[in-house]
Amino acid sequence: MKTQLTCQACEPELCAYVDGALHPAVARVLEAHVASCPSCGGKLDAYRAIAGRLAELPELPAPAWLEARVIAAMTRPARLKRALSGGLATAAALSFALTVGLVAFLPRLAREWGLPDPATWPVHIARGSLDGVVRLVRHLSLEVTFWEPIGRSIWSAILALGTLPRVAWLALQTGEAQAAVLVALTVGVALYLVLRPSRTHEGGVGHACLSL
Repeated sequence: MKTQLTCQACEPELCAYVDGALHPAVARVLEAHVASCPSCGGKLDAYRAIAGRLAELPELPAPAWLEARVIAAMTRPARLKRALSGGLATAAALSFALTVGLVAFLPRLAREWGLPDPATWPVHIARGSLDGVVRLVRHLSLEVTFWEPIGRSIWSAILALGTLPRVAWLALQTGEAQAAVLVALTVGVALYLVLRPSRTHEGGVGHACLSL
């Protein structure tokens, strides 16, 4: 057993020492460390003060219902597990009984209700499932046949729209297009300057032009 303790090993044992829960040999080693370590000694004094204040608190009697509630809370998982197991067992037994009864009386019920022989039901079910799959495939094929040309046309239109900026940019690279843009800008600026005075002067040229 170690006869020298570090502060890191001593601190977790201080509360147990105050409560008298340490082995006497461990308590002696801890006392030797506390006697030579002011930090651990201060913490031991703080724990002793807290323990003394707790001892001064009055003891309150527990309510009469507390014990029953604690026991119920502790045993609730076990009771739920037993109830669930019993419910599953009961459901399995009922299911088995119903299945046996249904199998026993199924031919008679089928004859009374005008249904096919139960022995042929797997064949009918398989045939119905196969027919459903075939109808679904046919429906999907018709849908694809109908929508595929429309989707292709829309995609082609989208691709064509994507080329418009490039075509416009290439068109602006020509001298004729640049001259036309320059003329349009010049005419627009001139019209703006001519019409602008009409906002503040009714006798302006712009107002005269608008009143014609």
